[in-house]
Amino acid sequence: MNNALQVRVLSALGSCLRPLARVLLRSGIGFRQFSEVAKVAFVEEALGDKDQRGRVKNTSRVAIRTGLSRKEVARIRKLLLAASQENVPSLASSLTSSHAARVLQLWHVDPAYSDDQGRPKSLAVFGEAETFSSLVKLAGGDVPPGAVRAELLAASAIDETADGRLVPVRRYFVPGDVGEDLVVGLTHILAPVLEGLAHNTGPMKQDPFVQRLAYSDSLIPAAVPLFRQLARVRAADFLQTMDNWLSSHEQSAPDNSGHATRVGIGVFYYEGALIGVEARAEEYGGSAGNVPAEHRLMPGKMG
Repeated sequence: MNNALQVRVLSALGSCLRPLARVLLRSGIGFRQFSEVAKVAFVEEALGDKDQRGRVKNTSRVAIRTGLSRKEVARIRKLLLAASQENVPSLASSLTSSHAARVLQLWHVDPAYSDDQGRPKSLAVFGEAETFSSLVKLAGGDVPPGAVRAELLAASAIDETADGRLVPVRRYFVPGDVGEDLVVGLTHILAPVLEGLAHNTGPMKQDPFVQRLAYSDSLIPAAVPLFRQLARVRAADFLQTMDNWLSSHEQSAPDNSGHATRVGIGVFYYEGALIGVEARAEEYGGSAGNVPAEHRLMPGKMG
């Protein structure tokens, strides 16, 4: 059973995962892939925590810490070891594709569903021999062909001809119009914010990083576009000042000694229902205006 703090942390985590799930689904990434990435992260982090003698924890200790089975921990450790020996920066390329992506993949590589030129055939949904239904069955899982067809059509990954046959027009399943901006956002904005949060809430709690947030949940509608513009202008000015300072203090040549440190500071704008803030406001009487100033400015002291 989770204690009161764990319940609140899990509730806040759920709020964070909703927008994350949204962008992952737009990218054609399903829960199985996300779950595998999460397992690897949990095992890597548990392995990073040394025991009292400074040794790497064994498989049993990691299993207890993460809640994964010893067999699963051993499997992931083996993958991590192989990746490190082969200088592979990420295990992402080896993850299992989503069901819709697997259907598209088989459609392009399985000889039974390709013509003499190696191009994917047009398929009837049902019928004899090779059909879309048999292709979905070949991909495995318990998802009905109609649901897969609907998802692929919605993602513009397939076309339907006048006689009802299905033709793939994309090899990869990416439902939304996502691109490099998402990768940059996850890598250079979300990850540093979470690293800062982990640093500020760690056991030592020394020299905390700046993490501040000014917000209102009762701004008059007419002021929203004004604040949006104000935030854009002030943020651009602030970041230009920070960039100029960083540039003036950088080394003239790359540091290959292993002692170089990456530092940065970011600014973000938010507009919409903020579940986490609203839940916190309820603790102080149901309005963000009742939240003490030290809590409205998020944890992290100005250095």
